[in-house]
Amino acid sequence: MVYRPKTEIGLELYDRARQNGVSFEWLTFDEWYGAKPAFLRALDGRGQKFVGEVHKHYVAWIDPPRTTTRPYRRRRRGRGRKVPRLVAAGRKPRHVEDLLKREPVLRDQPWEPWRVKDTEKGPVVWEVKHALIYPKDEEGLPDKPYHLIVARNVPNRDEIKYFLSNAPPNTGLRTLLRVAFSRWRIERCFEDQKGEVGLDHYEGRRWVGLKRHLAITAVSYLFLARVREQLRGEKSGSDGLPSPRRGRRRGEVLVA
Repeated sequence: MVYRPKTEIGLELYDRARQNGVSFEWLTFDEWYGAKPAFLRALDGRGQKFVGEVHKHYVAWIDPPRTTTRPYRRRRRGRGRKVPRLVAAGRKPRHVEDLLKREPVLRDQPWEPWRVKDTEKGPVVWEVKHALIYPKDEEGLPDKPYHLIVARNVPNRDEIKYFLSNAPPNTGLRTLLRVAFSRWRIERCFEDQKGEVGLDHYEGRRWVGLKRHLAITAVSYLFLARVREQLRGEKSGSDGLPSPRRGRRRGEVLVA
């Protein structure tokens, strides 16, 4: 086995799926992937829309600074390089955390509460702000506009998430939030597999054995999920909370 970062493995899996005829309307990921600008540019270069979480120190501009192609001569020597660059007095990019605190378009924007989903413990509500930003490209210049979504947990307002999306500028906030908060389903899958199907019960020492164990638990979980779908119509909802799939089921709601 040769070490490769998870971003390269993820892109290889993505390309393989596309070659096999599988298409994805959206991708989402946590801030570990969002902290890798090369990974974000690779997805955008493939024409893949995403809404991914980024770190609070992700840098961008609210208003793109001016650029110039005038020749640049270091210490006024030589012919000078004629490449696009920021003007000398141009503003530097800021962390998205600073944009939220200092830029009027975000600082003065009122928080909008959204009920993201209903769970066994009740509704999950986040307050949201949204703006278009311009991240740095590989040359350090302002890139095309991206969506920045700042979400603050209502019960714990110290918990703030930052999401970045390359969707078209006219994409609605409801759609972006639906993708951004869809990761909880994957996390629930791992939780169920560990607690109900034995994903965390492997005690072997070999890589091949571990891969087989992962495959068995995944197939077992898929079987249980399909059987549950077939039997779902025989019982009514347990608590009467709504979901997008059925009239009386827990799940994702997304209402402002």
